[in-house]
Amino acid sequence: MAELAEGVIGLSVGDAPDMSVRYVITGSPHGKVQFRVVVVDGRVAEVVVGADGHADVTATWRYPDAVGQFTGDLHPDVAYMTGRCKLAGDYARYLYGMRPLLGGAAWKDVLADLAGRSDV
Repeated sequence: MAELAEGVIGLSVGDAPDMSVRYVITGSPHGKVQFRVVVVDGRVAEVVVGADGHADVTATWRYPDAVGQFTGDLHPDVAYMTGRCKLAGDYARYLYGMRPLLGGAAWKDVLADLAGRSDV
């Protein structure tokens, strides 16, 4: 998680509103994993490990689908529409607000670097 935080803090989320997205990933090699991505002034300001703290929306993924979404192989809209991602709270903030980050080259570069250093 520290590597993810180091790579994404400061990345642009375009004109996205301030928000906090909690990711819940089930069935990972480490069990259930939770973290929040906090966006302030159009940039990723913080990545917080754990279930504590406010989140505008919670995105729950099964591990294989989360890997697909984070690597760009599974589009968040498709995942949501097919039930592979469950959203609770302000789903529009996730689907539309996070799109510039999740679809951006910088995000993909960070994730490719992490994948090259991990078992995922």
